[in-house]
Amino acid sequence: MKSKHAQVHFNENGIPIADHFDDVYFSNDSGINETQHVFIKGNDLHQRWTLWDKPHFTIAETGFGTGLNFLVAMHEFEQFRQANPHHPLKRLFFITTEKYPLPKADIQRALSTFTSLQAETEALIALYPIGLDGCHRLHFTAFDTTLDLWIGDVHQLLGQWHSPEEGLVDAWFLDGFAPSKNPDMWTDALFSQMARLSKNDTTFGTFTAAGIVKRGLANVGFVINKRAGFGRKRDMLTGYFQLTSASENEDNNIETPVRSSPESELQSSPQSLPKATQKKHSQKLRLPEGPYYRYNNAPLTEEHHVVVVGSGLAAATMCLALTKRDIRVTLCFDGDNLAQGASGNPQGGFYPQLHSEASIASRLQAHCFLFARDYYDSVNKNIQLQTSTKTITKTSNKKLTKEENKYDFCGVIQLRFNDKVGVRQEKLVNDDVWPSELIRHVDSEEVRRIAGVDLPYEGLFIPKGGWLSPPQLVSDIIDLAKTTGKLTLKPNHCYVSHSSDGDVEFTHGETIKADHVVLALGAGAVGTDAFDSLPLRPVRGQVEAIASQQPIDALKTVLCHKGYMTPAMEGRHALGSTYVKNDLAVEPREEESEQNIATHEQALANTDMVSQLKHDGTARAATRLGSPDHQPVVGALYNFKTLKQEYADLGVGKPFQKVSTLPLSNVSTLSCLGSRGLTTAPLLAEVLASTLLREPLPLNNDLLNAVNTSRFMVREAVRGEF
Repeated sequence: MKSKHAQVHFNENGIPIADHFDDVYFSNDSGINETQHVFIKGNDLHQRWTLWDKPHFTIAETGFGTGLNFLVAMHEFEQFRQANPHHPLKRLFFITTEKYPLPKADIQRALSTFTSLQAETEALIALYPIGLDGCHRLHFTAFDTTLDLWIGDVHQLLGQWHSPEEGLVDAWFLDGFAPSKNPDMWTDALFSQMARLSKNDTTFGTFTAAGIVKRGLANVGFVINKRAGFGRKRDMLTGYFQLTSASENEDNNIETPVRSSPESELQSSPQSLPKATQKKHSQKLRLPEGPYYRYNNAPLTEEHHVVVVGSGLAAATMCLALTKRDIRVTLCFDGDNLAQGASGNPQGGFYPQLHSEASIASRLQAHCFLFARDYYDSVNKNIQLQTSTKTITKTSNKKLTKEENKYDFCGVIQLRFNDKVGVRQEKLVNDDVWPSELIRHVDSEEVRRIAGVDLPYEGLFIPKGGWLSPPQLVSDIIDLAKTTGKLTLKPNHCYVSHSSDGDVEFTHGETIKADHVVLALGAGAVGTDAFDSLPLRPVRGQVEAIASQQPIDALKTVLCHKGYMTPAMEGRHALGSTYVKNDLAVEPREEESEQNIATHEQALANTDMVSQLKHDGTARAATRLGSPDHQPVVGALYNFKTLKQEYADLGVGKPFQKVSTLPLSNVSTLSCLGSRGLTTAPLLAEVLASTLLREPLPLNNDLLNAVNTSRFMVREAVRGEF
């Protein structure tokens, strides 16, 4: 999971050169002009954007490098938007791969000479991710651009990109070091994946005119053109993708190309196949993924209306994700106020659950956590800006403090409080799976310094973690969504049911018409007919609110062991939490308070910190909603009991791509976030919003499958359980 950084040196012109490939990252003549010539003009982007009638355009790139191509594309798109503010094309998606990401300092140095891109460069440097394999989604709101930076080997990554049946990519920047310097990239496997992901008439541009590239692209369906190259390069290639027609497929016994393929197809990439069969193989890569295919809805547009049901963090992040995409949303919730369920706890620790191996659960946690941290930084920044603007009109320019804003990214220490935990922590550190910027070992002296209290323990430190106030966070996110003018709130609307034609019914008899419904009910899903075919796991949790006192009044970071303890917010520390399965009661219990205190006393047995504390009994209980495999549930919602029989062939070994996809649905869910909602909600809301709008998805296919609503049905079908 931890990526290997590129090793570079700079030549006399200040151009970075990759030591591993002995090649420049961009032209010595002019990097910007090279990008303009090869990729912007090579894909005829300005003309295509002008004629585009869809809300977003997707560029895919092989080889992010310094990010120069991305910055030029973002700059050009911003200029297009400024010149055409009412054009239907409103958002640019740029998805790119990089096997050896440059350290931030090297990127900053490499781009420093491009003064015309200063604003774009500063925005990239501010969000540039840590070296962790997988997808990093970065929003550049000021430029109407989203970057999906996929770190890892291109041959492993492209097969993990989930694609709509019509294709994902509108233009390719076929970059990377020259074929003579980097032959491992320029293979038939790459060209076949390009064919899988391309729409009909998707264009490409590349600086090279090497025969291996020309033949490889032609073999999978690209029409090739030769143009004058840039600088000292005589020729370059451009062209477009042409899907094989249905009649031609029948003549050649090729299955009609539809949708995307699972990871297993990538393992049989046609690097060594005869040329006559390469095009056939690339078309078969477009076969569907059966019940794991995600684009199972009519794509949403600005003309559509979505009803989101729920009052917590899942509902709030969903509202913001949709309204930022110009979708009209009505938020319906039970009660007068938001955040009445688990999201109503005054404080919550914010950190990922990581293991010593790069398991699906750990990878999902890591990427959700990193996205959430950027997301919360953005929310807090925008709330501060709004507050400053409002208070200035009231003749005051006082900004909110962190205490008033109720968050603090003070870091999280996972204490090594017994030998068993010590073994696990040592394995995590020694296996070197995670970047130190994400999690690292700290000795007892550093624990004392970071925590601000006397703790004779070693541990693991998560510097980007901390604590937040979920109710404040929900309120802030909804406030930001309201600024779009696209959000309507409907309090005291208790969900009853929905119909296939989009009518959403509430207890008091009102019906609201929707083009799509998102159910983010949390524990309210229990006993609801819409969730009857999902195995839900409600868990009661009680959190104590301990009055600040010595010695914990000096605590400066979140402490985790079997429970957790936070620094003070408004004079109280959160200390929790109990876990009582299948208990929906939410009244605080004295015995659970005693259990929480006992848990902390046992974990911190080498100190007398907890035994000194006086507790006045202030506590809050709520029910979290989880799933049997402890992963969230995100995607289209069906009655899976009635659908399962259609997938009986999975039990006798039929491949996923050989069974049907699920029917179109107008209802989805974002639920079962359990106790990790602060970590997972923002990115999973992004996944669902991107699905509903036919955008690129910011997670690997195996991670998408791990949170798919259909996974329980699929597992039962594979085991023959009917």
